[in-house]
Amino acid sequence: MRIQTIAVGACAGAISLSALIATPAQAILRPVYQQLPMPASGNCADVVVPAGVNLSGVPGTGWTRQWGAWENGGRGGFVCGRTLVLNNSTGRYQVL
Repeated sequence: MRIQTIAVGACAGAISLSALIATPAQAILRPVYQQLPMPASGNCADVVVPAGVNLSGVPGTGWTRQWGAWENGGRGGFVCGRTLVLNNSTGRYQVL
């Protein structure tokens, strides 16, 4: 299974701006974007999360339908993705 995880710094323009708008006050601005292939059911609620994707004990929830440019050999396609942020108070990642 191919897994796409991208960490983006605080100066990533519009991407960070959208994270800034929705990020809880106790979270730092270094979101981690994760994407997995769409399950056969076509429903992101059916995603089975591999252990390597589970950063700091984040639950396997929060997956939504997104476009992944890497899917289908680089031609793009729908995938399941989520955004994680590091909570300063707990030192653990949480789903945004």
